[in-house]
Amino acid sequence: MQASLRVSAILLLLAWTPVQAQGAATAAEDFFDEGPLILTASRMAKPLLESPASVSVIDRRMIAASGARELAELFRLVPGFVVGFRNGHSPAVSYHGLGQEFGRQLQVLIDGRSVFIPSFGGVPWSNLPLLIEDIERIEVIRGPNAVTYGANAFLATINIITRHAAEDHGVQYSATASDNSNPDIKDAYLRVGSQHQDIDWRLSLGAINDDGFAAINDSKQIAKVNFRMDWPARSNHFWTLQLGSSSSEAGRGFPPSPETVTNIERSEAATNGYLNLQWEGARDSATSIARLTHTRQQVTDNYDPGPFTLEIGAGPPIAGVTTFIDFDRVSERTDLEFIQTDDLNQSLRLVYGGSVRRDRVKSLYLLNDENFHVVDSGRLFGGFEWRIDDDWLLDLGVMLEDSTLTETQGSPRVSLIRKFGKRHALRLVASTARRNPILWESEGKTEFSVNFPAPISSTIAIPTWIGNNEIEPEEIESYEVGLRSQLASGIETDIKLFRYQISNHIVQSSVPLSLPPPIGGTIDVQSSTNGELTRVRGLEVELGYAVDNRLHVNTGFSIVDAHSSLDEFKASIPDHTAFVAAQYRPNAKHEISGTFYYLDEISWIDISAVTPGARRLDLRYVYHLRNAFNFEIIGQNLLEDYADYQSENLHDQVIYLRFSGGF
Repeated sequence: MQASLRVSAILLLLAWTPVQAQGAATAAEDFFDEGPLILTASRMAKPLLESPASVSVIDRRMIAASGARELAELFRLVPGFVVGFRNGHSPAVSYHGLGQEFGRQLQVLIDGRSVFIPSFGGVPWSNLPLLIEDIERIEVIRGPNAVTYGANAFLATINIITRHAAEDHGVQYSATASDNSNPDIKDAYLRVGSQHQDIDWRLSLGAINDDGFAAINDSKQIAKVNFRMDWPARSNHFWTLQLGSSSSEAGRGFPPSPETVTNIERSEAATNGYLNLQWEGARDSATSIARLTHTRQQVTDNYDPGPFTLEIGAGPPIAGVTTFIDFDRVSERTDLEFIQTDDLNQSLRLVYGGSVRRDRVKSLYLLNDENFHVVDSGRLFGGFEWRIDDDWLLDLGVMLEDSTLTETQGSPRVSLIRKFGKRHALRLVASTARRNPILWESEGKTEFSVNFPAPISSTIAIPTWIGNNEIEPEEIESYEVGLRSQLASGIETDIKLFRYQISNHIVQSSVPLSLPPPIGGTIDVQSSTNGELTRVRGLEVELGYAVDNRLHVNTGFSIVDAHSSLDEFKASIPDHTAFVAAQYRPNAKHEISGTFYYLDEISWIDISAVTPGARRLDLRYVYHLRNAFNFEIIGQNLLEDYADYQSENLHDQVIYLRFSGGF
């Protein structure tokens, strides 16, 4: 609460600054002549120079030049971001640290639709019904953005924006295969698009297959389908319909042993589907958007581990114990949202709206029954952009959010921007945000029905997790000073000095629990609690350079100093990260690109095993033939092998080929 009060006080103080109107010509020049417009930071289209937060944009050119197969790999192109692979089909993405497979501190959107999974939390990066080839750009807000997208827009917000169907008429295809090293890659993509009267549509199909890391059971076979339709119903009214689904089968677990009873080798099946229906109405000075979205994930993961030996408390081991492991789960999220933007005059723009959301989770493992458990939430948000004069811009906003698991919360942000001509802008940003507990942390109950042989000869429920319905949200208070410059020489820079504090961490703790007769005794059961404090400060630099549309260079690095009352949190935050990505196209037929990444020593929270710093080099060569046919050769991790997450997850060198074309 103190953080919210401090930022709210700043909001009130700045709101009393007298308005100084400016001419219409100056406002128009500022709005249209200062680079590409970004949408995610405040829901108002703004030039990067006027963004109220630190923004990185991964555009279509960068995506292609990276040679990436996995969506998660692209975030190595953002300062401060950390990408790892818990196994070959479970990427983890974090900003600065606190990373784990089911990370809960990022808000991830696709065309404004949240893809956060309400059961375990996090994002199913590999299984998202999304194909990289359909992405237009990715906007990344580096810092809290709860004022715009509510809880879980905590450390950063990612908005993946796909292409309008009108941009993809015709047929496009590609096939990708590796040199049969590890991982053995076999991917395919097919897109068909056309127009019927005023309706543009696109159908995309894809398959992604590989066998993951050499030493573990983590192969994946994923099939994806996406459909998009864009329809200008009548003057200034636009409808967009998006449907998609993915189906996957993935290896999980380890060879049977006493330590892997609940995680033996097996195959997990998952389906992910979504609906996104949006209406947009535009007038001279206002825009209205209504959006209905629905996301569903179903995971099938159950098995009989066979007889095993169980140790309970200080008693002797019991042999011949049996059970059935059921990790099956269904997660659904339905969201109805309305957004209104009004340009009141040349100096003042407003954005406001609200949403209602329902999350439903069914899981015997997480909640100990076969029923759907429901979390309802509602949000109201508002903000305004105030051009005080030609050089000063003020952006204020607040989000009010309420759910069945939390009390009403407010998340404010204030941004003050000082412009120096049309090419430089200094921004001062203060904000707060919260990370709400997921249903499992609050209401979860995990227990296994264990069958004991003679002489006990009974079935007893052994608990391993009990939720805490008094758990409170995590809180972050963040401050930053940034300088963005767009130079005439083709250089664009963004420098960010930041400091933030995370309090009230949601962490696991042990709770003693007595077992019933005839077993008896006491065991430690895990639960969630609030505690710990983490302070982070540092510097991030991002630079882009373009010459004659032939040479493009993007680079960035972060230097971070972190302190935490919990050692594993501090260990999860690398001191340094860096990347350099370059693309050169000397003529119409040839193109080369390369990317170098550096990640300092790190420990992922769900493994707690320190992995040394990694250096990775990826190279790509493209030969553009006639009739839009391309041949690519891509080499990944061309330097030394390196461990990811843990020593068994070893990234080998891999070479793969891609053929693509269209008509």
